[in-house]
Amino acid sequence: MELELHELNQFKSLQQHNDTERIDSEYWEFLLMLGFGNPRKTEQLYKTLRNELSDHDWRMPLVEIGEARSQSLSNRDLDCHSCLQSASDIIFTRSNFLNEKIQAEILALYYYVLTVYHEKILHKLSPLPMLHMGKDLTTINTFQLAFTYRIAVNEVKWLGAPLSNIKSVVNELESKGLWTLTVIGYRSLAILSRIGGDKSSAYEYYDMAFNLASKLNSNTHLKLLHNSLGYTLFSEKRYDEAEQEYLKIIIEGDNDPMIPVLYENLALLAEARGDYPLAISHIKRAIAVSTQLDSIPNVPGEYLFLGRTYENQFDDIERAEHYYRLGYENSMRYAGHGISLTGDRKTVVDAYVNLMNKKGGSKNPPKPPDHFTFAQGKSWKEIKDIFHHQLICFHHKAQPTSKIMAAKLNMPASTLYSLQDRLKKRGYQLPGKSSSDASPDDNLFTFIEAHEELSWDAINNIFEREIIHYLYEKYGYNKQRMAQILKLSYPSIITKTRELTQVSDHLLPN
Repeated sequence: MELELHELNQFKSLQQHNDTERIDSEYWEFLLMLGFGNPRKTEQLYKTLRNELSDHDWRMPLVEIGEARSQSLSNRDLDCHSCLQSASDIIFTRSNFLNEKIQAEILALYYYVLTVYHEKILHKLSPLPMLHMGKDLTTINTFQLAFTYRIAVNEVKWLGAPLSNIKSVVNELESKGLWTLTVIGYRSLAILSRIGGDKSSAYEYYDMAFNLASKLNSNTHLKLLHNSLGYTLFSEKRYDEAEQEYLKIIIEGDNDPMIPVLYENLALLAEARGDYPLAISHIKRAIAVSTQLDSIPNVPGEYLFLGRTYENQFDDIERAEHYYRLGYENSMRYAGHGISLTGDRKTVVDAYVNLMNKKGGSKNPPKPPDHFTFAQGKSWKEIKDIFHHQLICFHHKAQPTSKIMAAKLNMPASTLYSLQDRLKKRGYQLPGKSSSDASPDDNLFTFIEAHEELSWDAINNIFEREIIHYLYEKYGYNKQRMAQILKLSYPSIITKTRELTQVSDHLLPN
């Protein structure tokens, strides 16, 4: 979607340090809504803002928080995590870089988005203290009401407060014309009513939410509602009706963040009907997207599902171990970023360790393999060649011809032929039609195996992002040294490490 320039101009026209007291609530409402709309629209906005603003501009925490919100809505949760870390570094180390009023509003927005993120990844601490602090910090009435809604929902979840508390806040949201948050409110009431066993109320609230979402013509909310209603029908074993509800979801693009959620629920439906091969197929469809997005709530749980299914339904311990291990490695990778082992992340780690213990392995959790050791000291060109060679060798095992392999990787066959010719000229041995001679790097094969369902472009994007992060740490965060070793220009290194050097409608929760 084309960037609306007046939004960028509004942001850029905010008065600098000495005049910041002149920023009124209308400007703040505009700022707070950045990242709460269409992710495809806001992606270009944030890219432009990062190019326009210096790292020391007082508006940078707003960019970080807004982009974190946008990334969360797109299920790019690790990117969201990095943006929130960066925002925290700026906010809490520059306490005197602007006046107290603006500092308070930025901090309120940070608490709001952080607690939404914590709820999404099943962070076990109650968000209520930060929500109350955020509500006290902001002077914007609509933002205070958004906090009031979030507080009411969490008081039901954490303190056992009555649902009527949420209903009264949703009524106020509706009376003030905050339609988007009202839809979310009715959906929350429906889900909590279903959990509480009040099916009649649940369906009434779904009707209210659907009516309003239809009037708003909001496909985003309609997708969420169809999915939630489908799961409610599934919980009552009304499988055919649940399936019909799921099939009403309109997917937008190959990386629609709804894809993993939808196919997880379709897998549960297939499992309930005893069709385990179909359940596995659905989960693999989900993994193809969730791994590309790096969706923290989805990836470990999807590997856990596959591991359990192969172990319990097919007695295939080798495949079960394979998928448990992938879930374990991703969970530990997230833990390395400071994300707690809770929910499916902890469960899949325990499942892998327990299976290894049954097989007589170590009682201590094994360390994840260091996928990228091979890259140290090599140029960027060599690194890419080695990865492409290993990727081709890996897929040759299951796709013995280049034409079939190209189709599997969603790339033109001519591109694959050219790449193979180039690798051969550079001395790389490729497997023949009747052989699998490879010289595999086991750790790199493990990385490829974790992403084997992805297209050529998708796995290359993930590889480049992670290898740059790895080398940036290995080379002591020294960009000049990194440029020399990789034989890349310094501006190129600046571009590749940009997100790492940042420490790597209405307000509404996911």
